[in-house]
Amino acid sequence: MTVEAAAPPSAARKRVERRLRLPASRGGLTWLAVLVIVGAFLAVQLGRQIYVNWEISRQADEVRAQIAAVAAQNDALQRELDYLRSRAFVSQEARRLTDVGAAGEQALIIPPGAEAAVPADAVPRTKAPPPLLEQWLDLFFGR
Repeated sequence: MTVEAAAPPSAARKRVERRLRLPASRGGLTWLAVLVIVGAFLAVQLGRQIYVNWEISRQADEVRAQIAAVAAQNDALQRELDYLRSRAFVSQEARRLTDVGAAGEQALIIPPGAEAAVPADAVPRTKAPPPLLEQWLDLFFGR
């Protein structure tokens, strides 16, 4: 039979008292300062890269919007060009320039300066609607 002896209380205390401590010497503080400076530098560089990436994305969105606007304008111009190349436009312009109508068509030619203003009694008179407040009162209270 073996008997185990308990460790003396002083050995247990020594094991508990061991802690990790940074050296307080100048060398230790220098390394800490260097680490802080390098960390700050890396943080600033990361911030710059994030800002540059955001700025490039914003500019790319603006360019995409410009491309879409130019594409829409290009489509409109293409439709106009298709119309100008059509037989309908050529026929219309030929009739306009030669003052000749199609078969069965009656042409009315008004010389420049012969236009007359519409008489005042021929213009329909419309009564201005009452103000919105009166309209609401009429709606709710039937005045």
